[in-house]
Amino acid sequence: MKVVNFWKTLFCAALAVTAFTACSDDDDNGYSGTPEISVNGAATVSVVRDLTAGETSPVVSVVSKGDWTLAFNNAGDSQWVTPSTMSGKTGTTTLTFNVAQASAARTAKLTLTASTTFEGIPLKATAEIVVMQNEGGSTDVETNVKEIRTKMAAIATDGGVTISEDLTLTGIVVSDVEAGGFAGNRNCVVVDNSTEAGAGIIVRFPASGYKFPVGQVITGSIKGAKAALSYGVLQIDLDGSTVSFSAVEGSTVDVQPIPVPATDLATYESQYVKVSDVQPVASARGGKFYQGTSSYTTTKFETKTGGSLDISIYKTNDWAKTAEVPAKSGYVCGLVSIYNGVGQVAPRNAKDVAGLTNDLFTEAGPVTSTIAGITEAGKYKVVDAIVAANYESGFVMEDATGQMLVYQFIKGATITIPAVGAKVTVTGTVEPKNGMLQFSPEGLTVDANGTGSVKPQTATVLDGAAVTALFNSPVMKYVKYTGKLTVDGNYYNVAIDGTEVVGSISYPNADLNVASFNGQTIDVEGWFIGATSAASGAKYLTTLAVKVSANASVPSVVFTNQPATFAAENPEQQTINYTANAAAGTVTFDITGTDAAKFKVVSNTNSQVVIKAEGNNTGTTPYTATLNAKGSNGTILATADLKQAAPTSGSGYAKIEKVADLKEGTGYLAGLVNGKYQTWTGALPSKQCETVPYSYTEATGAFVADDATGAEISLVAVSGVSNAYYIKYGEKYLTVAAAGKNQLALADSAGDNYWTFTDDTNGVKATAKAFASIMMTSTGASSKYIRSYVTTNTSGVAGVVFFLAK
Repeated sequence: MKVVNFWKTLFCAALAVTAFTACSDDDDNGYSGTPEISVNGAATVSVVRDLTAGETSPVVSVVSKGDWTLAFNNAGDSQWVTPSTMSGKTGTTTLTFNVAQASAARTAKLTLTASTTFEGIPLKATAEIVVMQNEGGSTDVETNVKEIRTKMAAIATDGGVTISEDLTLTGIVVSDVEAGGFAGNRNCVVVDNSTEAGAGIIVRFPASGYKFPVGQVITGSIKGAKAALSYGVLQIDLDGSTVSFSAVEGSTVDVQPIPVPATDLATYESQYVKVSDVQPVASARGGKFYQGTSSYTTTKFETKTGGSLDISIYKTNDWAKTAEVPAKSGYVCGLVSIYNGVGQVAPRNAKDVAGLTNDLFTEAGPVTSTIAGITEAGKYKVVDAIVAANYESGFVMEDATGQMLVYQFIKGATITIPAVGAKVTVTGTVEPKNGMLQFSPEGLTVDANGTGSVKPQTATVLDGAAVTALFNSPVMKYVKYTGKLTVDGNYYNVAIDGTEVVGSISYPNADLNVASFNGQTIDVEGWFIGATSAASGAKYLTTLAVKVSANASVPSVVFTNQPATFAAENPEQQTINYTANAAAGTVTFDITGTDAAKFKVVSNTNSQVVIKAEGNNTGTTPYTATLNAKGSNGTILATADLKQAAPTSGSGYAKIEKVADLKEGTGYLAGLVNGKYQTWTGALPSKQCETVPYSYTEATGAFVADDATGAEISLVAVSGVSNAYYIKYGEKYLTVAAAGKNQLALADSAGDNYWTFTDDTNGVKATAKAFASIMMTSTGASSKYIRSYVTTNTSGVAGVVFFLAK
């Protein structure tokens, strides 16, 4: 597309001249001061002609202090460009260019150099002339970012889809890689020469990054690259492809920001904007634009109309580590990034925050409003609303006009959640989050002043299509959906048939007992409070649950305890408990797998199944099989892993990976797992879990410790708490070193420093070296859990397996 006059590549219009040969005015021979030179009043000028032979336009006016010479940057260009003169004197000179016939667009660059001497020292000044020849005979930059963006938005996926169409992208670079880039040196943001929304896109380069300066026009075929979404932001990913971009010679643009109100930022994704009448909130003033060690620092700003704005700075923007957030108002410039569907401004360099020079404006007080009257971000006060539902992070309030989420959670802070039915007055800042407006926790006040009646709600039943529609167009709604629940730590996710969007139960109240339904098909009823996306691209329908119950219509069986590993010799039979809903009918059991014949179902009732190992394991590897629970129609509704240990050898340690096999006593080793075992050493204070030279061979059951001195631990049962133990090293007790850190320490007394053990069945992955482990959850002020998905990957290791000396 051809875009006209917003940013100029020409610095002056054509000068009216009558001479077509070089001439000089104000000839001032002998000038010996500081040299100066300009072309049409600027440091650079572009002249152009169509593909026919003849003179370019406009005529160039050279104003010089000092004699000057003209030289081609590329000597070969003199074959088709003929200047009217190659030198001149101090004063004003008109300069013209003739070009030869051309078959395709081409560009030549020439440098003017003015020279003088001062006290015998040679001095120079330069200017640049760009001679262009193209089909249209125009110096306007031709770009097509909006056109390409529209095509990419139609096909992009979270994982990325390969671009098969032969497309060429041409755009103007607006990210400043020299000042730290936009989320690093790989994300090159290009835009059209336009003020229209939707005219910017990210080109993500390989790890080596890119070097194009701000204002450079670049072009490249994008066939073979990927159209991808990252956190919902559109980008063209070049990684793994052979796609490359090059600079369009002679095409640079004086980049200027687009004035945009804060409320419209999201529509200008990946464009360079200017937001006026803003100031940092009081708590941010005096700090640095980037501080700490995380990837981003987000600084809260407020608008003169009472709205809010996030300023986001990436860790590679070193200028922001010394730039202070001033106690001033004004404007900020930057690239538009998106977080949870909300536009943020990412300043590129110190110049982009230099507009904060005015006095602070009077902070807008809260506007008293009904819930339905709140249609944009700002400061509001809602009087005498009723708490319709609550969860561990806040509540949904309602009045006669509608409902709104009040989010109270602040990390490290103690919050008081009002009871359902409480009458409250809420004052604070409303922000767009997860696709909807909500009260944010910063500066929030919630005053309870009585009780009221909660309006009865009829849930909108969501199938897969309705879930997807609600995710794409979020609106506060009381809903009900059905799916299989998976509990993973503090995450409660419901797989809803017919959609890629997952139902996410957000921080449910304890009385819902959500974890007890793990693995079952459940009905969830409550308030839809937001559409969120993970870094992986997974999409979640975030729900404040009011009711959670087992679904009676879908057959369901859940094992409430898991089989322990049978002993290699003289194994005892085991009783496994299970629950089944009415839809499952009569539940039967069988055993399948490699060593199915080594195990047997002894008997079963409507709540228990008894299994045994058929004899001693006389081999060199453990026996394994799968216990299947089947509904009356023969469908497998639940499975459990069966295992009989191999005879142990080597150091005489038996591997334990089920809580049921742990007992109070001494002689234990505890290890972390990631393809080989790791364990904690005796020097624990302020140490993270460290690798020591221990190995365990599954094939032989041998556990070898080069030096186990001081590594053995003992377990001390906690009275009245199921599956809970103190862990002792000598006379000291294992605990967590500090809040927020996955570090271990030793305490002199037990206190609250005990650990609750649960079987980490979610840690088992379908890899050759994956097996079950135990999750340890600490107690006390620095509560932490230690677990991992057990794979050969060395990152995020924390799954625990115990060994017991025999």
